Amino acid sequence: MRSMYHSHSSSIVKSSSASNDAILKDAVDSIRLTTKRPYRISAPTITWESGTAIGSTADIDLDALDAEFERLSFDFKGQLAELRKNPDNLTLRHTLTTTKEALIRIKTWSSLLNTSDGLALVQKNIEQQREQEILRRKYEIDEILKISKVQAAADLCFLIDCTGSMRKYIDATRNQIRQLTDAIVQLFSIKPHLAFIGYRDIGDSTERLDFTDDESIFQEFLNNVQAIGGDDTCEDVFGKCFIIKRTDPIQNDLPYYYSGGLEAVERLSWSNPNRILIHICDAPCHGREYHEFEGTANDNYPQGDPKHRDLSKLLFAIKRLGITYCKISINDTTKKMFDEFSFIFGSIAEIHVDNPTCLIRRVIEKTSAIIQSNIKSTISSYQNTNKPIKAYTIVSHEPHWNLIETHDVNITEVIPPNEIEDLFLPLSVSQTQGQMKIAQHPFAKGSLRFAFYGQFSNDDSPFVDVVFKELASADSRANTLAVYREHLEIQAIAQFLAELFNNEQQRLFRNFIPILYADANLVQQKHNPTKIYQVERRMHQEWRKWNNNSGGVSLSEYSSLLQGFSHWTHHVTSGRLMVVDLQGVKVDRAYLLTDPALHCDDLLRFRETRTNLGKKGMHQFFHTHVCSDICSKFNLPISQSSSSISLLHRSDSLLCNAETETTDESNLKTTANKDFETIDQDQLETVENFELC
Repeated sequence: MRSMYHSHSSSIVKSSSASNDAILKDAVDSIRLTTKRPYRISAPTITWESGTAIGSTADIDLDALDAEFERLSFDFKGQLAELRKNPDNLTLRHTLTTTKEALIRIKTWSSLLNTSDGLALVQKNIEQQREQEILRRKYEIDEILKISKVQAAADLCFLIDCTGSMRKYIDATRNQIRQLTDAIVQLFSIKPHLAFIGYRDIGDSTERLDFTDDESIFQEFLNNVQAIGGDDTCEDVFGKCFIIKRTDPIQNDLPYYYSGGLEAVERLSWSNPNRILIHICDAPCHGREYHEFEGTANDNYPQGDPKHRDLSKLLFAIKRLGITYCKISINDTTKKMFDEFSFIFGSIAEIHVDNPTCLIRRVIEKTSAIIQSNIKSTISSYQNTNKPIKAYTIVSHEPHWNLIETHDVNITEVIPPNEIEDLFLPLSVSQTQGQMKIAQHPFAKGSLRFAFYGQFSNDDSPFVDVVFKELASADSRANTLAVYREHLEIQAIAQFLAELFNNEQQRLFRNFIPILYADANLVQQKHNPTKIYQVERRMHQEWRKWNNNSGGVSLSEYSSLLQGFSHWTHHVTSGRLMVVDLQGVKVDRAYLLTDPALHCDDLLRFRETRTNLGKKGMHQFFHTHVCSDICSKFNLPISQSSSSISLLHRSDSLLCNAETETTDESNLKTTANKDFETIDQDQLETVENFELC
């Protein structure tokens, strides 16, 4: 079946213009582990489908039962040893009890297989166990979706310079704010809380509105905010603070501190998991250390804040609240100021806006990325609660390979399916030998795996640069060939569906863009069989993520083609499977992807990866999906999500080519995308430019 992949890749190249052949061929070759992938004899696999009557022991995978018993016995010994070291560890004690029960169950089943009554009893027990596992998986999925919704709640504060030069940005914030609330509601089914802080210069008035989830109140407040004031170029970014009496008769004896600028930020009623500050300005604060101006013409207070407020205290107060600080600098005069702020505060995410008409569009992109990152990290923490993680030190640099030991390895490949029906059965595997070199330390960690630099040779082929991926969990049950094979099988299925999708693209479009999934194998070191890795070719381009497995979609990296691909996989499998979590790199004429997730109508399929959210996961995708011309040309049924129309088909939709970047070194990082336009069916050519055949 691998030969089909290569023949199809060749057809892709042949159908392209000669000048671009080399570009696409290089893209294809860059994600293949070898140039030749011959088939070998498949390792035996026996499938036992739920609901199939058992007539004899031949219908039961006895080897699988023996293997499971052996694995559980090994786990039991290890867990028992750990419990002796930590006798008060209740989680470990519970795990040990569960393992013991599973051993007894398998031993009991094995003793009953000699009689027809015993076979019937085993079948009944297995069905009951399956039903219990389905219920547990449904509960876990519901918990994940609940966490997703709770962690999507956001407080969003606009901190804006309200002097005369900022009128267009104040107007844009007021006029476009409903687009922000509509987008967040569509993406996350929850309204953001909005606040506003306006500052001017020393002696000028300030503006402040505490958080509200009613955008009408926000707009009405901004109707009364005037772009006035500003004596010199520099402004009172720190803000002023004065005391007024409360009007509340119950608390009228208590002072109320009213402030603007940075001073006001900590005094807002921050309450939600996502706390985002959007600072929009075109001038720095007072003090020579914050700007490059000469003399006093631009700064009446070159010695700094006349009220001697401590910047460190202001920024640390914001940081303690867990606020993500984002800046929109209208010009370069604020660069030195934000450099000083970053030195104290840490990473400050940057949003580039070239035109005020793009303002809220860019804020939506950044806000949605922050929310999705928070959801991802929270779900990862939930799934790994009370689970030990392997202790590694992250080292970013690549080692000198002539100093790295070579290991002999057994290689496992998943044999791709021949047709759609094969996707719903476990895939067979083939095995061969090879060699690997692996860095001592990983260079990155994801939610599930560590990534190591490496080199790999298959069938005496030359070593190639690869990435070895090792599961992060230290639980022995999560570090078996069976678990790794599940990850590999998901990749093989996504690769197969992508090839079918490319065939359809080639039929429909002259200048289609292939979606190519990287080859992936499993390697197991011969001298240390506990060392198992998934191996893929290394992608050197900048990493991007277009959607996730819970309905999240990147607006700054939006691709109607990739969204259409996820939709198409659902349609072509009759709603039984969907490829999501699309991530990888974009080269000149192709998407090179890896690490997908699969939603499947069978909740126990791909159970070990814990990314299969079943029908509910598919529903989450369609909740945020907007059908484009891609879906139309593939004759896909239109998404029934009514809210999708409101996000992308508004009369005041934004058209701009602004660039979105970030200086943040955390998971909030997004990639520049100068060619992104508002996603609209009428504007599809501005996104990916397809020509119909």
